[in-house]
Amino acid sequence: METRDLQTFLAVADTGSITLAAQALGRSQPSVSRDIQMLESELGFALLHRHARRVDLTAEGTAFEEEARRLLAAFSRLAENARSLAAGHARPLRLVATAAVAGGLLPAALAQVDLISEIHLAQTRPTGVTHDLRTGMADLGFASLPIDHQGLEILRLYSAPAAMALRPDDVLAAQDTVQLSDLENRRVVTMLNPRRFQRQTELAFARAGVRHAPALRTNLSVVALRLTAETGAPAIVDPLTAYGMPATDLVIRPLTDAPRFVWGVLATPGRIPTPHETPLLDALNRVAQARIPGLLRHDTADIDMLCAPDP
Repeated sequence: METRDLQTFLAVADTGSITLAAQALGRSQPSVSRDIQMLESELGFALLHRHARRVDLTAEGTAFEEEARRLLAAFSRLAENARSLAAGHARPLRLVATAAVAGGLLPAALAQVDLISEIHLAQTRPTGVTHDLRTGMADLGFASLPIDHQGLEILRLYSAPAAMALRPDDVLAAQDTVQLSDLENRRVVTMLNPRRFQRQTELAFARAGVRHAPALRTNLSVVALRLTAETGAPAIVDPLTAYGMPATDLVIRPLTDAPRFVWGVLATPGRIPTPHETPLLDALNRVAQARIPGLLRHDTADIDMLCAPDP
């Protein structure tokens, strides 16, 4: 498998057509078809559903598309790093983070440190954070927990109360804090992933004996905030997004009896930190402490207790 194979496949995925991909690449249609067939043979599964004038990705093709983009990005970074080293420049600090940390905390933390080298900040899902660290595509990872961090080291560990986003005209906006019982029979906005924060929240509703009306669910906290602004339904969101990327037309309150949102900084064990990593992590700590009510920094040995599975 070569980079040309990945570029060809991604051109087909982007255009939805072998003919259009060939035109974009400046190649013939038969040669693009042949490359895709050889790639499918090498991988052992079909990448495309072929129709008369278009193609769709198979389920395997959709999964491989993300991997192909990561591999091409890694090849690109490898060339950039080699050129930087040859020119006597410091290697870029490569950061990968989930959306809440990437948007809510890292920009402010980076503003507080002396950027002595180039910084690369990529946003991805929690599983993408661990993938990029394990494959050497990132130096530091920032993710909500729990995740499968086998083979990785937790450098710093935090938790904070979940946040409730409210419209200013909501009766609950007059309170300093909000409890689950305040949401009895109300429509709420919650997260979509049933195995992570949303599951913990629904279990907390059940333990409290509180029933909310049918929920609006989304996989992005920033979308949840907009849903609240437009519909008036209170949103249960992570505190990093709520306080780190505040919406000026909403009021944010701590949700005191909901599960705490847990997140951490990860890296591969035993790697030698660059000179500006510790200042960045210290700046991140200052930003988080200043912005997020109820934030706690934990001993990293406490991760199993904080992320224990629900009964």
